[in-house]
Amino acid sequence: MSAPNGAQLQQDHLNGHSGFLLAVFCVVSAFVIWPVRIPLPAVVGRFFLRLLERGRIISASAYDERSARTVYFSLSLKTAPVIGVILLLATTTIHGSTIKLGIKGDETIKPYDVLVLFISLAYISIALDGTGALEAVALWVSKRGGSSGRLLFTYLYSFFLLTACIVGNDPLILSGTPFLGYLTHHTKLQPEAWIFSEFMAANTASAVLVSSNPTNILIAGSFSLNYLTDFTKWTILPSIVPAILTYPILMVMFWNKIPKTLTPLTDDPWLKLRDRPGAIALSLLMLVTVAVLVGTSFVPHQAVEVWMVTAPAGVLAFSFNIARDWWDSKAQRNAAVEQTADENAKNQVVHAPGTDPRQNTATSDSSNSKSGHAGFSPTLRPTAKPVARETTSLMSLMRRLARRFPGTTRTIIRLPIPLLPFAMCEFILVRGLQQRGWIEVFARGFANACTTPAMAVFFMGFVSAAFLCPLAGTNIGATIILVEIMRHPAFSQSAAVLADHRVLLAAIYAVAMGSNIGAFSYTFAGSLAGLLWRDLLADKDIKVSQLKFALINAVPLLMQITVSSAIVLGEVYWFA
Repeated sequence: MSAPNGAQLQQDHLNGHSGFLLAVFCVVSAFVIWPVRIPLPAVVGRFFLRLLERGRIISASAYDERSARTVYFSLSLKTAPVIGVILLLATTTIHGSTIKLGIKGDETIKPYDVLVLFISLAYISIALDGTGALEAVALWVSKRGGSSGRLLFTYLYSFFLLTACIVGNDPLILSGTPFLGYLTHHTKLQPEAWIFSEFMAANTASAVLVSSNPTNILIAGSFSLNYLTDFTKWTILPSIVPAILTYPILMVMFWNKIPKTLTPLTDDPWLKLRDRPGAIALSLLMLVTVAVLVGTSFVPHQAVEVWMVTAPAGVLAFSFNIARDWWDSKAQRNAAVEQTADENAKNQVVHAPGTDPRQNTATSDSSNSKSGHAGFSPTLRPTAKPVARETTSLMSLMRRLARRFPGTTRTIIRLPIPLLPFAMCEFILVRGLQQRGWIEVFARGFANACTTPAMAVFFMGFVSAAFLCPLAGTNIGATIILVEIMRHPAFSQSAAVLADHRVLLAAIYAVAMGSNIGAFSYTFAGSLAGLLWRDLLADKDIKVSQLKFALINAVPLLMQITVSSAIVLGEVYWFA
């Protein structure tokens, strides 16, 4: 077992810690899928609120306001994985080396790369949305799409497929989801057909290029696959064919919700631009970032890591927002000063030459004093009651910063920041399973199931897409588990693999397809893109329930994993 000093050894047997770790992993996954809100007793709620007030996190008035309401504690993706990791650390089930391995990774799997990519592109996309650019483009497309709703649906689905092939699922979800929110709002369309077509296209075509999905990078790096001849050559057909077959399924499912004709819009789309310079700058930044990301993915030995491209881009977008807010605030201050000066100039009283207005005031005060009305001036006896001074707190400071930098604040508030600790903790839990001996157990079981190329393709394809991706900490966590299983000698040196090397090839490419297709399975937690998609839709007042998500995805999911697995099996016999 891995020791606290950082050694990354794996134990070769199961024990009580192994069982406890697996139980915690399953319970955490359940709370991620089905969150629970627990009402806290009033005494406990006030205790925690008092701690926040004493720590100057919230103000005294905020304490008074919130203490009168019921305080809830949520066991969800925001809290359950963190609590699980803390519990495992407290019981010495995992150690510091597990934390390091789950975040920093090793020479082939670097989880922090995924997180930096995710949050950086999210910041650029949300900042771009704040300029009004996506809403303007949505209106422009709806006006140019003609009056046929079904033709527009076909064009958009084709566009989403092509885009996902090139840039991957995350950039498409980040930009395309707000775009569809605006499009369906302005055209009065029911959103289900349009948003699900985008989500399915994004997570099917993302298997074409290695750079299009972090799971592709994990698989290619773990097995030293050439990005073109050893990956794209094998995944392009299993991606495109199921994606094309998904189109008629979507048309049948949503035939009555895709209108035959659309009412043409007359509004000028470019009037929706709230910040034209910002829209131009951030659009160029997004395009350049994605282009560089795709281009550097072909550099040998992953010499240019993902964070080296996306982190500077995110910092540039943040700096641009700060500069724009500062410039706008400075312009507003100057305008306010000029307005005040103009008003003062207009309100000046013109006095007769040789007279002093201060002398007239003194004379008036003196006469009032002599007539028994001394102190009549309101400046001497103010009538406003003293106002209690509000204590400074972290929240009050943040409100001041929000007023000072409104655009930057709007972007930060909409960032999917809770998904970062969720992802990190899930990676840590997966690494814990590896260190506590479960990978060897799974590898032996999978080796017994994958005795022929056909068995390997369909078993690994369905296990990855329909089981591990939706239930084991997103498709990235599932891919880490499956990669470690396939690399373990119990699988890679099994009798079936030694007898027929095509068994291992079938397993590798089945997992490559399953990790992409499984992103749109029956839970939002099948991928970070799924969780982000749900949050972006909610920001546009489009609600998608977990049940609806599962029901709509069921048929396309089964069709895609079956067809893609069958094509991979044919390629295994044809290419190998």
